[in-house]
Amino acid sequence: MDLSTFRLIANPISGKGRGRNLSEIALKKLKTAGLEGELVLTTGPGHANQLAQDAISTGIRWLIACGGDGTIHEIVNAIGQRRDIILGLIPCGKGNDLASALRIPKNPIQAIEVLLARQTRQIDLGRIGDKFFHTIATCGYDAEVGRRVTEEGSILSGTLAYIQKAITTLSKFDSPDARIEGDFGVFEGKILLTSVGITSSYGGGMKIVPDAVVDDGLFDVCIINPIPSLTILRMLVTLYWGGHTSHPDVQIHRTRTLCIDTDPPLKLYADGELIGPVPTKIEMIDQGMTVVVP
Repeated sequence: MDLSTFRLIANPISGKGRGRNLSEIALKKLKTAGLEGELVLTTGPGHANQLAQDAISTGIRWLIACGGDGTIHEIVNAIGQRRDIILGLIPCGKGNDLASALRIPKNPIQAIEVLLARQTRQIDLGRIGDKFFHTIATCGYDAEVGRRVTEEGSILSGTLAYIQKAITTLSKFDSPDARIEGDFGVFEGKILLTSVGITSSYGGGMKIVPDAVVDDGLFDVCIINPIPSLTILRMLVTLYWGGHTSHPDVQIHRTRTLCIDTDPPLKLYADGELIGPVPTKIEMIDQGMTVVVP
């Protein structure tokens, strides 16, 4: 695979403005190592996707994302199922859950060293219609929390921002009726949430499906029944080590496909980005993406 020429796509406002500085440092180090490439800064939603498409159309096969899972999501959707396009990561967003799953260092200098080593690995990819995702797709209470973090913002950052919105969303969410079908069979009933994971965590380290493996060809699915608000708050704490999975109102399954329908229709989010309303079918693409890893 061609890892001699790259396009570095950076979100300059990610990491509270660290994205621009980190990407400039990365560009200098990559060029000092004898590699050829350019840095392009995004200017708004959708721009990372366009920049990635433009690079691929000119024959560039190595795309480096400097930002969070939202920036990566846009680039992944430009790459699609092309295993000949390599994705590199410099994590500096709110969550960085893909980078965490791949054990890419949070320290930016160490992350750039990973890029310079140019070791690759193929990992799984999820598909929902014509869209792709690389971490977790979810609908229900947690999706509403994620939406509010993204759209409303917070004076807090990272995990604390998600916790704040999780608390304030409690009184605003009504559990819908759902029908969920996968290799494990059919679930019918009311749900608090349903999460479908390639990675184990979302929201900056909440391990909603703690045993998920990024290249085993299977989604890990978490279905949580409606539970009292106080129980939800207690469960939020246990999410950081996966302790919620032992609760009697939590189900964990594995599947290659998942069909979800709810009444009323919920919105489905993946990688923290809005995908669209249910009903929908989520499909596994086994080792569908190539990434640079330690």
